[in-house]
Amino acid sequence: MKIFIAGLALVVAACTLPPVAPQAGNSNVAVRLGTERVSADVIRLTLDNGASTPVGYNLCTSTLQRRTGSEWIAVPSEDVCTMQLHSLNPGRDATFEKRLPSGLPSGEYRYVTSVENPMGTAQTAIATEPFPIR
Repeated sequence: MKIFIAGLALVVAACTLPPVAPQAGNSNVAVRLGTERVSADVIRLTLDNGASTPVGYNLCTSTLQRRTGSEWIAVPSEDVCTMQLHSLNPGRDATFEKRLPSGLPSGEYRYVTSVENPMGTAQTAIATEPFPIR
């Protein structure tokens, strides 16, 4: 029961943290988020834990962003996700498939997700490398 309450407290805290500028394409970042096109409207996200400690994550809550000039703007989504925090051990990876919203305009996109690195600490936002949608 104590573990459940502690986990619930982490989830509630995660919902109230301010957004953090995501890190992308940085070889010094031990936890990486990658994309793979599965079909015309499905992207597979892969979170790779190259850190030496477990990290907390929930790939369902990853946000699609579109580059507009020099800014990244969140694309509205109707995804429904549980606020469950998963644990990813060092040297492991986790995948999750996201369906792209219909009618996206052509442009450059990326996904952003938050991880607790190490587990139980403040969240860090990480982003995929940009990918085109045509």
